[in-house]
Amino acid sequence: MTVPKITAILTLIGVMCVDSVMSLSIPVIYTTGTHYQVGHDMGSTFTGRIQDYHRRSSELNDVLKPFYKTQKGRDVYNALLNVTNSTLPQFIDEIQGIADGANVPFYEVFLLEIRSEIKLLLKQLTESECSDIALNFVDQKTQKQWTVQAHNEDADPLIGEYGYLTIAHIIDPDGHYPEEQFTAYTYPGYLPGNAFGFNSAGMFFTVNAVFPKEVETTMIPRYLANRLLLSAKSVEEVFQILNKYNSASGFSLNFGSSVESAGNQLLYNVEVGPGSKQYSNMSVALANNKQDGHYYHFNMYKHLQVPQFNSTSTQHRDARAAKLPVPGNLKGIFDILGDTADPDYPIYRNGKGKDRAATIATGVFDLINGTMSVYMDNPKTSDGPVIVIPLPNPNKSSTYNKFPHKTRNHSHTKENEV
Repeated sequence: MTVPKITAILTLIGVMCVDSVMSLSIPVIYTTGTHYQVGHDMGSTFTGRIQDYHRRSSELNDVLKPFYKTQKGRDVYNALLNVTNSTLPQFIDEIQGIADGANVPFYEVFLLEIRSEIKLLLKQLTESECSDIALNFVDQKTQKQWTVQAHNEDADPLIGEYGYLTIAHIIDPDGHYPEEQFTAYTYPGYLPGNAFGFNSAGMFFTVNAVFPKEVETTMIPRYLANRLLLSAKSVEEVFQILNKYNSASGFSLNFGSSVESAGNQLLYNVEVGPGSKQYSNMSVALANNKQDGHYYHFNMYKHLQVPQFNSTSTQHRDARAAKLPVPGNLKGIFDILGDTADPDYPIYRNGKGKDRAATIATGVFDLINGTMSVYMDNPKTSDGPVIVIPLPNPNKSSTYNKFPHKTRNHSHTKENEV
């Protein structure tokens, strides 16, 4: 018997941004089911957004699809598809669900999942360059603790028009794959995990693009690795995943756990390179001064020694942040993430001039208050977030527990190529 579809959608607020880059609202989808069913729910719920994005995306139509039509492009595509299908078939199911639900070709969805690898091979840097600030210190005057991970999600402005939040509960009735519950900012028609989000175990994640010069097409695409990490139930499991699954390209991962006690909080940064078990890690421990209790990350490797392309925007944003006061509270963080002083490559980006990317959302994980807040405009001047979601806490009931846990029967086929 087929169980009725369990999907809900909520749209929040509706004020337009001054620059008209995006609306100050974000759709939220609540969905439960298998990997395929959750993917299908995302695709069918946001069919218009996903189809419009595919139609309007110059990256997809002018870069990725022409590359796919070459022999080298088809070889790269098939290699990355085959390694994903053999190691993480549940996410191929999820991608197939997105494609079927949105009525777009599977190969286009998968091309977007391997965009990082393709553009590195073409020596084209993506616009997905983000800014992160970690703050973990106790103000000695007020004795107030600040443990915050804040993230500017920077991308093609078009993604900002069509992005959404996914709140998902994934259950495999056959028991082949672990149960997942997560909340994540999601690009239109992409797998969740490559931006910012958290899961029911209290693990939260933000991701920065980096640009290694090498690509290993026999290993897992970066976005698939990000999706897998979203399922990690502990800090230890993050490192187990990094040791077991190697990335085709690279990324910088910022993460931590909301279920740790305040005095034991650590904010982690891991830089992952292409190839076998190639990563480095550092952490920001609770400090008695803000100088020792903060960390910035942009879009170049800082501690993993791998050959990389220069990012002019990163160099500008890094230099500008160094000139601003070290943050000692949320306002100080927003003064940096919302800074627009650099006319060519500002920290808070508008997609104009030399800098093609826009800051499409800002995610703030406040571990003391136990919340994830999402801002759709400049947090420095904003009236406030469009949504605030409680993070899992062992002393409080989780919002996930109120969501129905059911699955639906389904059948589908996997599409390898067109």
